[in-house]
Amino acid sequence: MRRVYGCAHQRLSAAHITAMRTILKLAARGGSNMTKNYLRFWSVFVFGGGCTFLLIMAAIGRPGSSTAPISHERLSPALANPEKRGPQKDPKTSFEEFKKNFPKVDYDAPEPSDPTERTRRHNKSKHYDNGRISKTPTHYSFGFNNHWDIGLPALPITQDSVIVVASTLSRGAFLSNDKTGVYTELSAKIEQVLKGTSSAVNEGAVIDISRIGGVVGYSTGEESLFSIDGQNMPTAGKRYLFFLKPITDSQDFTIVTGYELSPSGVTALDSPDQFKEFNGMDEATFLLKVRSAIAQQ
Repeated sequence: MRRVYGCAHQRLSAAHITAMRTILKLAARGGSNMTKNYLRFWSVFVFGGGCTFLLIMAAIGRPGSSTAPISHERLSPALANPEKRGPQKDPKTSFEEFKKNFPKVDYDAPEPSDPTERTRRHNKSKHYDNGRISKTPTHYSFGFNNHWDIGLPALPITQDSVIVVASTLSRGAFLSNDKTGVYTELSAKIEQVLKGTSSAVNEGAVIDISRIGGVVGYSTGEESLFSIDGQNMPTAGKRYLFFLKPITDSQDFTIVTGYELSPSGVTALDSPDQFKEFNGMDEATFLLKVRSAIAQQ
């Protein structure tokens, strides 16, 4: 990490600021090595007392390659101030509506009393240990930024990916075994298998799929949403095209991304710009494009 501070006794001109923003945008796009390294810049301009401070922070790193479904590279309190995330007309209401998309779990919830179910839940929850949720009540919600979307295409087709059209049946939030992570698990009934070699992936089969995120309630009555920045949560009772990744030593899958399928057209599950390409497209055309992309792999 390197920090560079500069000071001048006059404000930067609009032209200088525009030029700096352009440079930062180009740097943020990265180059051919973007899949292995990322370069991020932050610039903060503080005007006061006739002096301009320019702070540029550059960080170079390598995204984690762990096969575990959880990987928190960097904590970003993106949701710590919900008033800044929603439409300016009524941002607090917008955030509360977003929060309702995530199921809730009590931090002090007891474990299942049935030994078989308790063992089953432990085997699932261990994959979400070593998270970064707050163990004590907090007034804030947090978005964890692990750069999951960098280099990820709109149709993330890989050798081990499982791609299905499925209807979500139910969902619930759970804590990891060490109570540092929260995740949402959904049961989904498969309608079509577009890609997948797992023995559990068959038309008509019901599978469990999960994703980091959920609302944690504390004994004080406070509750906080913890999620991955840019990732949204599927809703029960809807149809989706899911891109899934098998969880190690499990019959379950973690959600890479997905698209809601409805009579009004396709809607991307997640927020990054690359997933907006197919928004509004009719389902039949969209599935043809996905099948074509699979065939080209």
